[in-house]
Amino acid sequence: MRRTGIRGQVLLVFLAGLLALLGIAALGIDVGYLYTVRHELQRCTDAGALAGASAFLSGKWSDVATRTVADGRARAFAAKDKVATSILSAGSEVAVAFPAQDRVRVDATRNVNLFFARLFLGPTRTVTAYSIAEASVVDINVKGLKPWGIPYPWEDTNGNDLFDPGETVHRDCPEGVLDPSRYFCPGTRVVLKIGTPKNSPKNPNGLPSLQQESGHFFALALDGTGGSGYRDAIVNGCNTPVTIGDAISLEPGNMVGPTRQGTSDLVNADPNSQWNEAIDLPESNLYQSGDGSWMNSPRVIRIPIYDPEIALHSGRTEMVVAGFAGFWIESIEPHQATVIGRFIPMRAFGQPGPAPGPAAGPVLKTLRLVE
Repeated sequence: MRRTGIRGQVLLVFLAGLLALLGIAALGIDVGYLYTVRHELQRCTDAGALAGASAFLSGKWSDVATRTVADGRARAFAAKDKVATSILSAGSEVAVAFPAQDRVRVDATRNVNLFFARLFLGPTRTVTAYSIAEASVVDINVKGLKPWGIPYPWEDTNGNDLFDPGETVHRDCPEGVLDPSRYFCPGTRVVLKIGTPKNSPKNPNGLPSLQQESGHFFALALDGTGGSGYRDAIVNGCNTPVTIGDAISLEPGNMVGPTRQGTSDLVNADPNSQWNEAIDLPESNLYQSGDGSWMNSPRVIRIPIYDPEIALHSGRTEMVVAGFAGFWIESIEPHQATVIGRFIPMRAFGQPGPAPGPAAGPVLKTLRLVE
């Protein structure tokens, strides 16, 4: 009888040890598996959130059509990679939300089968992950700028084409603007480089020149002075990174030859590019508007902006950077090298500032994960 009792105790100890071993196996295999699945989910939500936020590089967060594009991109990219041997269902396993301006949140869920842990936790577990991405304003170390700098437009109350104390500077584009020529609204035609020595009475195309001083033609010495470096900067973009608040040297004179040569190179690299009035974007057979490749066109450029309240007086040799903006080069006048462009919100190569979230005015943006 005692031997039978001992055998029973041994059996109980064995069973307890077996259960403990199974528990350890469950922790070692199932927990590791769940961690792997969550990592795969996180990768999917990161990709989806960044893809969704890319719609706000050029589109308004408040626009329903732009949000629809963002939703579609987010779901498509979240469902590209496999999670636990199969891709996610973009409709049932991926959720998209817009928690704040210029932000996209992507949530993903996946039910997975357990191995050993099903003895304790049931046959399946639900794994979740989420990511939030933002189209953030870039204002630090912006690279690849073209060597032109123009002011924010203003309400020219007295019609002298000069900024006067008390006149309103327009740093954004309100809804329902009647005269967009004095705002940076998508599609607004703007003189990027002045070709005439005076203001709009001699300016072609009837656009406000926004010129502040007769000797300043909006040409900048970003990578050093001289016509050769200026022309190269038009074609290839400047190597010098620029941050808001930086003072940039002005190029004196009209720089007709270098401007004409450099700008013509850009235009000829995408000669069929046309402005699509319906969507306020450029497009060509090489760079389409629908897939976002229009941003890669050589005619799509980025330049610094200055504040007209900090006027350029005679003899001044610098402009202080107040912001950045994107433009599509529409044309160049061959005789005096007046460059006309259209404003477009777009991405840039640089760093977002310390304060997250949107900013008013013409801005360049980049994508970043915030959660």
